Formats: sequence, structure tokens, C-alpha cells
Amino acid sequence: MNLDKKNNELFCLNRVIKEKNSLHEESKQIINKICGKEFDRMDKERPDFVRYCPPASEHEKGILIGIEHFRVDRLSLQKRDGKVASTGIGTEKAIHRVYTQWHEKVTASEVVPEGAISDIADLVGEQMQKLEKSSYNTFFRSFEYSLNNHLENVDVYRANLQELSEGKYDTELALLIEIHSEFRNLFVNNQRGTYREKENFPPIFEDIVRLLEEKVDCNKVGYIIFCMGGTIYTDNLEVIAIRTENIRKELERQNIAIYEYAGEDLFFADFEATQRKVRNEPGYKIDGDKISLFIEHMDEERNEQIKLDALFYSLKKALGYRKRGKNFVASYGTQMMLDVLGDYVIGWQEDKQRVRPALRPILGEELEYRVNAFDKKWHEN
Repeated sequence: MNLDKKNNELFCLNRVIKEKNSLHEESKQIINKICGKEFDRMDKERPDFVRYCPPASEHEKGILIGIEHFRVDRLSLQKRDGKVASTGIGTEKAIHRVYTQWHEKVTASEVVPEGAISDIADLVGEQMQKLEKSSYNTFFRSFEYSLNNHLENVDVYRANLQELSEGKYDTELALLIEIHSEFRNLFVNNQRGTYREKENFPPIFEDIVRLLEEKVDCNKVGYIIFCMGGTIYTDNLEVIAIRTENIRKELERQNIAIYEYAGEDLFFADFEATQRKVRNEPGYKIDGDKISLFIEHMDEERNEQIKLDALFYSLKKALGYRKRGKNFVASYGTQMMLDVLGDYVIGWQEDKQRVRPALRPILGEELEYRVNAFDKKWHEN
């Protein structure tokens, strides 16, 4: 057994349980089911956990609830053999290594050692590199890959639960999905209007809901538990637990909005973004007790034409969502294009390589005014 992997799975499960009192009542009821004692068994892995949930009355059986955990990371890559690997785990280990090396020296000194500053700058640069080479589609395909792998084993998990039960208990199965995302500085567009979410914002995406509706058999998997945070988990977690009979309705019942995505990185299909020749060179400056970190960004392939193609592609998506009254999130560039040009778009010219908006006439002065107004509004918020 991989003890590091098992400890990470248990850490996630315990964090979910710790959050239960702050959750919607529907989620809380599901989390209560997994709070029981771990059931003794020889096989410790399939599913990852088996918890005993005692009966609510003397006329009922107790429940053995199996919990199968998997992790989804936006900062992932596809190997040559087709397997998908998370790079976020490596980032966590690197941060722990730097912390272990420098923590005592930093706390024992009035001056931060330059070696610690250099190592932190390198970590920031590496993280920026990974972010630049990931995309929304990377995140979605990583989710799809992990979900498919675990659903292939659902019958095995269920058979193992039945064997453990020996007819004494009812059995149920839950998927615990640990999501590490990096969706920052997004513009949230919904029925209440538009606002900017500067911190990491892990929405439930429409693509994910459609995938779960298509793939998950509610007769085999009873619950889905989301544990969502950034690439490196902090105290800011979002936990959602739902029954699988009607996933969309379950989310609606808990007042959880479902969002479409509109950002320039949609232009990169699947894991295509990982092929980009991006470099982020970290640096730092020490001025007395002031320390400044900076990153020199270089992208050898993403020229102005590609940037414009990506913006027009995401603009079409965003404009369609807005016209249909859908909830969606947009990147800064896409939101600016939407607010500045959106009501001037009268159609689209498309070919295999790109899309172009057909615009009704707009004065240069009006265009400049709109761009400045957008910048002023959102730089102040």
C-alpha cells in the first residue's frame, strides 16, 4: 500500500467531515453517513474507505458505505502512454521541502536568508509555468480521465462491499472527488449581474454536470462528494455532497449554481496547451526590509494573431451564454471584449481556423471610451 497516497486520501476525507456543520442540510445528511468508524477488512484499497453507518431505528439495518477517492488537478499533463498525471502533487512536495529547509532559519533570524527568497521565487516561477501551460480543457479532460478510470471498477467496489456485509448490512457507494483548481480573476455572470472573483473560484461547471449525468449510474453510485480548493489547499475549501438520482436537481436544491466557461484558454484543445514553449524566469530584489519578487514571462508561440483568435473564440461563447440567459464565468480579456463589443456583434464569419465577429459600425472614440470605462470600473473593484 502507498502510505503517502493513503494518508492524503484520509486527510481529504477528514477535511470533508470537519466542514459538515457549515454545509447545506442536504450535504450535511450525506456527510453524516461517512462519519462512522472504519470497518475492519483485509482488503484496504477497494474501495478506499468503508465506514459503518449505524441504523436510525431497531427496524433498520446498519449501512456499510464505501468511499472511493480520486483527485482532479487542473495542473495536469498527458504522458506518452495516454495516462494523465497531476503536477500539483509535485508542487505540494516542493513547498514542503522549502518549508522544512528554511522554516527554523527564517524564524530564528531578523533577516530572511537570501537562499530562502531565491527558493521561494523559484517555486513561484515554476507555478506560473504550470499555470501558463494548463487550460480549462486540461482540467475537464483530467476530470473525465479520472472519473472513467474509477467507474470502470464500480462493480468491483460493490462486490467487495457485499462480501464484507455478509447480508448483515445494507451497502452504498460514494465518490469523493478532490478538486484542485486555479481559476482566478474570473468574472461571474449570473441572474444577479456581473461581479469579479479575484481569488480562486472553483465553480461547478456545466461540462462536469453533463459528464456525471452521462457516466454515473445512480443504481451503483449513491453519492458524489466534492472537496474543492486551490492547487495548494488552504483553509478555503468548498464541500458539496449530492445524491446521484438527479444531479442537476440536487445542486439546485442546495442553491448551487452551474456555470459555463468562457476564457481564451478554450482555444487550446485537451492537453494541447502543455506543448506551448512558455518560460517564466523568476527574480527578486532586496531593498532593506522590503523584498520584491518578479517574473519575466516569455511565450515564443502565442503571437498577437493567436491571442486575437482566442479572444474572438471565447467572445462568441460568452455572447451566446449571455443571450441565452446562462450562468457563465469569463476571463478578464473575454469579459472586456464582451462588454466593449458585445452589443455591436451582428454575426460571425467562420472557417476551420478561426471565427471573426461581423460588427455594425462603431466610432473609434466610442470604442476607446468603452475600453477606458471597463478598465476604470474593474480596476477599482
